[in-house]
Amino acid sequence: MDKIAIIGLGLIGGSIGLALKQQKRADLQIFGFDADVNTGNKAVKRHAVDKSVWKLPEAVDGAKLIVIATPVLSIREALQNLSELVQPGTVVTDTGGTKRMVMEWAEEYLPKGVSFIGGNPLAGKDQTGIDKAGGDLFKNARYCLIPGKSATENAIQLVTDMVEDMGAKPYFIDAFEHDSFAAAMTHLPLLVSEALVAAAAKSPTWREMARLAASGFESTSALCATDPLNNLDQLMTNRDMVVHWTNEAIRELVQFRDRVNGATNEGGAEVLGTALAKNWEAREVWHARYITGETDDGVGEKKAPSFGSPGEIMADFMLGTKLRERYQKAMNPDEKKEAEYRQRRFRRS
Repeated sequence: MDKIAIIGLGLIGGSIGLALKQQKRADLQIFGFDADVNTGNKAVKRHAVDKSVWKLPEAVDGAKLIVIATPVLSIREALQNLSELVQPGTVVTDTGGTKRMVMEWAEEYLPKGVSFIGGNPLAGKDQTGIDKAGGDLFKNARYCLIPGKSATENAIQLVTDMVEDMGAKPYFIDAFEHDSFAAAMTHLPLLVSEALVAAAAKSPTWREMARLAASGFESTSALCATDPLNNLDQLMTNRDMVVHWTNEAIRELVQFRDRVNGATNEGGAEVLGTALAKNWEAREVWHARYITGETDDGVGEKKAPSFGSPGEIMADFMLGTKLRERYQKAMNPDEKKEAEYRQRRFRRS
């Protein structure tokens, strides 16, 4: 019987167990280990694991595959503890949101003959914990895989099979590239979410202002609801990349501030509108290619829909003659008509 051990039974670890259990393999036994005994008991009740134990050696003894599903900084301690417990031929993987440090730790602590494949499932929820775990969490999600230097082909295949069994799509990538991309696509959105909530919540009018918060605020601030400990770990272990992309975002934000400030100047509306259209187009292309999958080139790669250039969009849609006149009238009202209006209003009063 094949044994898999899952260390950490929160949202990700619990969901891995539930997804694998859906395969209904009679030859598979899943052991779980979590620092919180109550979490382990819940994992058993939810059938995410066959058995939860409170001693790590018992959890990993005889395991063919060990999955570390803890916050990133805790992965280091887990690898240290495993260094004296795992036998040659064992395969170890993780689910951490950053990869460079994790790969270094695995290289440092795991003994020879043990294969390590770094992993990061690009899936999650606003709330965490075993209660939120679900067997369909990874369905159609990309699952990043970074084989260690000494990982065998059989080990890589084993982890790849596990990922596919969970309904996810294996995506092989370099650790450095992963962390750079993750900083832009995951960690920067987190900081934007944090900055939005901080700016709004620190306002003296926050209580009154909060009543107007609707879907825009809710969706943008959602990342603030994710596990602060896990977020802290990812930011700390990807500091240089996060700083780089944050600086890029600050530059863009400053430019948008200046465009908004100058929108009433000659040509200012066109400048702001072109920037908005360009980003609208970029987002639509991304969404159609990687989220909805509306188009396909026949070989599995989604094709970007054609929207025309941002300049064409602005000319044909946003800044046609009538709309341009509207901006001009709204921002630069006819002084003569304004004077006549004020006179009529004065006579009525």
